[in-house]
Amino acid sequence: MKQATAGARRWGGLALMLTLVVAPVFAAIPEENTLDFQVRRDGNDIGTHSLRFEEHGEELHVFVEIELEVNLAFIPVYSYSHRNHEVWQDGKLVSLSSETDDDGTQYQVEVQATDDGLQVNSSEEGEFTAPADMLTTSYWNPDAMERERLLDTQFGRIVELQVDEQGRENLDTQEGSVEATRYSVTGDLNLDIWYDREGRWSGLEFEARGKPVRYLRTPLSSAGVDGRSGT
Repeated sequence: MKQATAGARRWGGLALMLTLVVAPVFAAIPEENTLDFQVRRDGNDIGTHSLRFEEHGEELHVFVEIELEVNLAFIPVYSYSHRNHEVWQDGKLVSLSSETDDDGTQYQVEVQATDDGLQVNSSEEGEFTAPADMLTTSYWNPDAMERERLLDTQFGRIVELQVDEQGRENLDTQEGSVEATRYSVTGDLNLDIWYDREGRWSGLEFEARGKPVRYLRTPLSSAGVDGRSGT
């Protein structure tokens, strides 16, 4: 989930892996326009990761909300909160605004499309211009698995990755078993991710501080994204 810096290294890249969105593929958007996951670490529930999709004319708005808390003997030892609002048009990123609280360390990223590419302004990486067709790190779009570079939505930096397709397998979700394609991702990201036959993000697994972290897709509920963003 964490995408490099002191806090990220402390949690073995947890923050890097939790924040992965890409160019719009409408088949990958559920009919309910939401994706909700229960996040578990070593079998214990530690929070939720939710996405909401809204179409406004020719624009697709994606709202991402992550809330995590790890407890030891009922005492909180780590917390993570992330809000991200992305706007896409014709498969390209128009704007992005994110805010992250990684156990007390704050990060902000602002991205705006210009004639020269994507103007990135990051509290961690400063200002730079990224390619106009750059995809971002939020996982809902399977096209991300075809890229070698993605724009990190927490730190506002470009991450390098290698992706190996592992084939189809049955994946357990809180909605029942689904047939999904598994991808193994290495490089700046180290995780396994699944997409079902419709291309919808269906699961995620990685390791943080020596413990397995797993995403379970959950049925539509009112506990998902409430419309707040990093703006």
